[in-house]
Amino acid sequence: MKRPGSLGRLGRLGSATVAAALLTGCGVRQSDVVEAGGPATVTVLPDAEQRVILFFVSSEGRLTPESRGFFLSQEGEYVVPGGKVLTMLLDGPSEQARAAGLHTKLPRSRGFVGVKGGPDQVLVRVPIAVRDLEKTAVRQLVCTAAYVDGGDGNAEVIITGDDGRLPAMDCDA
Repeated sequence: MKRPGSLGRLGRLGSATVAAALLTGCGVRQSDVVEAGGPATVTVLPDAEQRVILFFVSSEGRLTPESRGFFLSQEGEYVVPGGKVLTMLLDGPSEQARAAGLHTKLPRSRGFVGVKGGPDQVLVRVPIAVRDLEKTAVRQLVCTAAYVDGGDGNAEVIITGDDGRLPAMDCDA
């Protein structure tokens, strides 16, 4: 008669087989790292010649770009004047961007927005007081202005508002 809790000869053999299978990894052999190419890239649509970049604030408080497409001018070129781009920024994020959690720290405003300059320096005139804006709101203006008119984000930006001028800044986003 068997003692309670003891395994018979077949039970011990089955337990040994299971233990051996677990210890050998079920026959899966270790392999070397397999090269699969470079890092993943993301294509932003519309492409760079058909979009403007506006900077808004994520729900975590980080500056986040929103890409918006635009249409051909009557001359067949993709052109959005810098003043229009900054007006779009002051109008706030699109419905889709709001649904994704983006918002703005800038006050809504109507009035003349002017942008002039080139790839190295951009001068911006906005119809709001700028001296008491939160740092994030100023960065929204600076980074958006640094990308207007085909800019690459490296331009020095000078912002003038209803209450004066801010020191020259660059986009550190």
